[in-house]
Amino acid sequence: MKKASIAVLALVASMYAGNLSFESGAIKAHTEVFGDATIDPTAKRATSHLVMEATPLTLKGTIEVSMSDLISDNKKRDEHMQEALESDSFPKAVFDVKEVVAKGGNNYTLKGTMNLHGVTKPLSFDGTIIEEGGKVHIKTVSTMKMTDFGIKPIKMVFLTVRDQVDLTVDISLKR
Repeated sequence: MKKASIAVLALVASMYAGNLSFESGAIKAHTEVFGDATIDPTAKRATSHLVMEATPLTLKGTIEVSMSDLISDNKKRDEHMQEALESDSFPKAVFDVKEVVAKGGNNYTLKGTMNLHGVTKPLSFDGTIIEEGGKVHIKTVSTMKMTDFGIKPIKMVFLTVRDQVDLTVDISLKR
């Protein structure tokens, strides 16, 4: 009985060995208002459903960000952004990592799909994945267009928000 209990415990522990939970960092969505300023809403929280075994090539799963966690330096602008994102109806953005491609050294491309505003599209992120001391640090970049996800860029009088969004992920995950 004791050997069976130890074997079951070891099996359960190995199933969770690759789980990665969000520890710290930021996910930034940079865009600009033509003729005015830059807009850099940032989420400093995320929910990780990622797993990774021995190497970054085994990274799989999802990471999600609540749209209400995207905050810039301007509260009124954030209100307009939440309206444009229709965050009440589409409260999360979810990136599903399908494949990791080695580019040499610690450089990788994360290929997957982004589900945003009820639309799922392929998206890739380029950057680094480094594991040290039980922590996995992911630093990547990508670009997307709001209109590809059914989001209309905000227009106010003569100012229009740029359609392209530059995504920057700089997060630490712990095992």
